[in-house]
Amino acid sequence: MKRHAWTLLALVSFAAVGCNTHEKELNAALSEAKSTAAEKDSLLTEVLAVSGFVNDVNKELAKAKGIGPATQPTADRGVPGPQRDRELRTETLARIDQLITRLNTSETQLSQAKSRLGTMRKKDARLLAQIDDYQKTIADLKASAEQQQAELQRQQGEIVALKEQVDTATAQNGRLTVSNTALTDTVSQLTTEKNRVYYVVGTKKELIAKGVLTSEGSKFLFFGGHHLEPARALPTEAFTPLDKTKDMTIALPSQDKEYKIVSRQSADYLAQSSMKDGKVHGSVEISSPDSFWAASKYLILVED
Repeated sequence: MKRHAWTLLALVSFAAVGCNTHEKELNAALSEAKSTAAEKDSLLTEVLAVSGFVNDVNKELAKAKGIGPATQPTADRGVPGPQRDRELRTETLARIDQLITRLNTSETQLSQAKSRLGTMRKKDARLLAQIDDYQKTIADLKASAEQQQAELQRQQGEIVALKEQVDTATAQNGRLTVSNTALTDTVSQLTTEKNRVYYVVGTKKELIAKGVLTSEGSKFLFFGGHHLEPARALPTEAFTPLDKTKDMTIALPSQDKEYKIVSRQSADYLAQSSMKDGKVHGSVEISSPDSFWAASKYLILVED
């Protein structure tokens, strides 16, 4: 009887040990199943997130491709316009940087998940194959994003270089405009100076007093005499300026008096209607300005 009790006790103990071992294995399997399910959920969430992010970036890339390279920065009309195109490229580059960072993170997470699944006793071949596919997809996306990044950076570089060229050309054009303006002003001043002439009208006494005329010569008894000559240093302030190309008629102070030219101009270049007995009356009508003023820029008329 005692022997049977010991045998029964041994059987019960063996059954208990067997149950405990089976329960541990079952718990381990359940734990691995839960881990696998969690990995699947995590991977699915990550892939969906990356796919959505990629779709958003692809839309922005399509916009950036559509605007083409900016070849006329000077046509900038503000926003929208070439300025907005440049801003869109900059924004798209920033989004591509974010995408590449996100893809790098996903690559790391997939590698870690693959390592964890590899340590499990029961391998999930299907899940591992999915991870391989995800890794390839992400690698392809990353290569495409880096290619787009390089292309946009190249376009940005070309735009910056082109804008610098335009700015340089604009600055040079500005300097050229200033130079041309200065040259035009100089030519205008020279032309005005070239065409400027002067005249003065007055009695002998008035003109001598102003320093315009001087009485030269000497007289002894009945020999010799005095004659009027323009002063060697003419006082410009006593004269009235004219433009010889425009002012070809000079009105005289008194219509009933006659005036004599005592400067070097020749009356041959005056209209005959203004001459009488070799003297000028009414007004001075110049028929050939260049020839008339060639002898002197200063015309002196003395009231007779």
